[in-house]
Amino acid sequence: MKKIGAALFGNKSLEVREFPDLEPGLNEVLIEVKAAGICGSDLHFYRSSPEELGARYGKIVGHEPAGIVIQTGNAVSKFKVGDRVTVNHTLGCGHCQYCHQGETVLCPTGKGMALADAGANTNVLKLPENTCLELPENISFEDGTFIACTGATAYNAVQQLRDQAVRNVVVFGLGPVGLSAILLLEKMGINAVGIDPIKSRRDFASSIGCRKIGDFTETEGLIKLSPNPEGFCGSIETSGASNAQSQAIDVLRPKGIAIYLGLSKGVPSISPEQFIHKQIRLQGSKVLPSWAAVEMMNFMQESNFSFEQLIREKIPLQRAAEAFEMFESGMSGKFILLPN
Repeated sequence: MKKIGAALFGNKSLEVREFPDLEPGLNEVLIEVKAAGICGSDLHFYRSSPEELGARYGKIVGHEPAGIVIQTGNAVSKFKVGDRVTVNHTLGCGHCQYCHQGETVLCPTGKGMALADAGANTNVLKLPENTCLELPENISFEDGTFIACTGATAYNAVQQLRDQAVRNVVVFGLGPVGLSAILLLEKMGINAVGIDPIKSRRDFASSIGCRKIGDFTETEGLIKLSPNPEGFCGSIETSGASNAQSQAIDVLRPKGIAIYLGLSKGVPSISPEQFIHKQIRLQGSKVLPSWAAVEMMNFMQESNFSFEQLIREKIPLQRAAEAFEMFESGMSGKFILLPN
């Protein structure tokens, strides 16, 4: 199979090109990619200059693939040809305590798929077998792309709140991660309010059934959206915007929990006084470990849950540049590339 992929060249330049054919190593599998999601974090690199891209320059972008195993290395024991898979998209060293726990995102030498020259926006992909996760037959390839990152990131945050018996949550940012979090919260019976300053995003959220949607306002106005007059029990910040990072604390009741997912440029946004007096707990969250991805897939099957309603458009891989342009423009929802 001739390998093609969408590669980055800096300053929003993306081209679909041919790449050398692949052969799996001893512990590697070759995957025919059936669907690949565009993640918000991909836009950070899409916007970068050639110098900022560094080792990513000219490499295939993306880390949300799902597909079918078409070839295995001689030492592969976990998968066989024909198996359906999604991925844990951070490649760890395989030897440290975090890798043994499936927490490859915490591995000191871990790398994202694209940086490891295994970007997902391609028709054929080579990965270590321990990076792959079996995708059940009744979960679509499109949902498999969410399990690789966007949906998994939301699920990890929601579970951290659910474990603390939090029943009343505000989500800042209605991009794909924020929308995923709201759908998960509502499916689990947790009151969820979504906040975004962009009207088109609020409209899209309403169109897919999100029931409680608001604009960024003064803190007092946001608190009024909570059933508890003291504020929300929990918040999930997905946007990375400094004002949202701050408000995610201020809208909480005493001993509330703020979960931070959104990546920013490191602009200071929070003062300790905001959380000291109310004894607020701040928690960072990033994707989820492999064992939790299996738990997530079990939840999806048992509750008949799907992320597919978030998909704005499915686009052939050859039109990847067009898909990135639409996502970059601020269009709501998820964009999925179809390589084959």
